[in-house]
Formats: sequence, structure tokens, C-alpha cells
Amino acid sequence: MKIMIRSDIEGVTGVTTYAQAENSVFGKQMLMNDLNACIDGLISGGIKDIVIYDEHTDGRNVDLCSLEHNVRVICGKPPYRPDWGGLDSSFDCMAMVGFHAKSGVEGALLPHSYSRKNLDIRINGISVGEIGMEAAIAGDFGVPLVFVTGDSAGMEEARKQIPGVKTVTVKEAMGEFAAECLSPRESAELIRKAASTLADRSQWPAPFTVPGPVTLEIDLADCEYREKLRKKFPQYFISEKTVRLTASSVTAAWADYCKIKSEASKS
Repeated sequence: MKIMIRSDIEGVTGVTTYAQAENSVFGKQMLMNDLNACIDGLISGGIKDIVIYDEHTDGRNVDLCSLEHNVRVICGKPPYRPDWGGLDSSFDCMAMVGFHAKSGVEGALLPHSYSRKNLDIRINGISVGEIGMEAAIAGDFGVPLVFVTGDSAGMEEARKQIPGVKTVTVKEAMGEFAAECLSPRESAELIRKAASTLADRSQWPAPFTVPGPVTLEIDLADCEYREKLRKKFPQYFISEKTVRLTASSVTAAWADYCKIKSEASKS
């Protein structure tokens, strides 16, 4: 059985500030705490073909020397393509370690949707954050999201978006920069135990699929990036703050947006 693990940092054990999440020793230690626990649980439960896609910032946060098992890691965040969304149909299922609530969720810890510049992301009118977007991309390839770890608000969002998904809460959100955190040992035990059960296909939710054609809309904050994007790609703006793209699938639409975002950021 083959599984993809998407990894992030804002939702891992103990992280409560963006400074801790951005290239800090503590943040990376906590990432490896949660990630190794997930991997250990998967292997003990019979899933041995494991690929990690490092989603955070530049995609170079996983400490390869600290991995406790033989797994593969996609580093550097290679761009998605319409036929490849970080994974493909060769994967049986997907897990997400260290995730969080989307932008604008009141009381959530470090809520954002890829960037604090994104106020809301909608696919065919469905509001999603990182959890929903990545689940929908996996759904394009028939791959279900079966497991997520993170803060309490993010896990509530995951369960609402993907009914039946298994979650582990490693910290109770108490505001944007505050949480009641489990110890690394306790969170690792919970993650390991839950991950060890994921080989049971009877417990898997259905893939989160959004039928094409897909309309992607993103409301952007008033910032320099928005003005750069408007200057370079005015044809995508349907209002002062909202861009709209259409494509055959979620993966294709998101790949197109990430491409124009990259080009605008260089200008």
C-alpha cells in the first residue's frame, strides 16, 4: 500500500507563532516529532511505501537525517501540473501532518490559506483552506484523504470538509497565537496509534472530488502582491480583490494560479 504524507509546520506540536514555524530549530524539531510518529504508526500497521511532500515554505524543512525509517521525501516544492498534484493515481491514500485552519476562522491558531494574503479560496463556490484544497487535488486522482494532524480548529475544519477523516489534535487553539499544547511525547503517542490503523480501507472516507470544469476564485488582501498580480494579469480579476481562473480540474486550476502567482512575484 502506498501513501502520500503532506507535511506542514504551523499545525505541529508546540508551534504557536509564525516565527517558530519559519525556519526555526524548534519548529523543525516538532515537525520531526510528529512526522516520525506518523511514519512509525503507518509502518507498524502495514503501510511501508511512504512518500512525503514537504509543503511548508520552500519545501526544505524535513530533516532527512532524523527520519527513523526508509521513506522518500519530495523537497523543494516542485510545481503541480494538471497531470500531477504532488501525487498521482499510483497512491492509495493521503495523510496530512501539521496542518491548520483556513484564513478568517475565529479563534483558530495561525489560521491562513497558504498565505495570509489569501482571504478566501473557493473551488466551484466551496470555501477551502489548505486541507480542503490538497484533499480536492488528491481527489482528482481518486486518492482519499484519510488522516490529518494539527490544532483543534484545523481538525474541526477537516472533519467538516471530509466526513469520516481520522484526526489527531496536538494542541487546543486559544486564539491566533495561543494554544494549550500536548507534550511531544503525548502527541507522538496519539499520532502513532491513529496512524497504525490507516491500512484498514473500510475506515477510509471517499475521495473529496469536485467535478470539472472548475472555477477557482481567490479573494486577496490589499497588499503589494495583489497590485503586482493585477498589473501583470488584469484579465483574471473580476473585482478589486478577487481573481478567477477556470480549468478542467482542481489540480489544473491550482497549477495555473501558482504559475501566474510565481510570475507576478518576480516582477
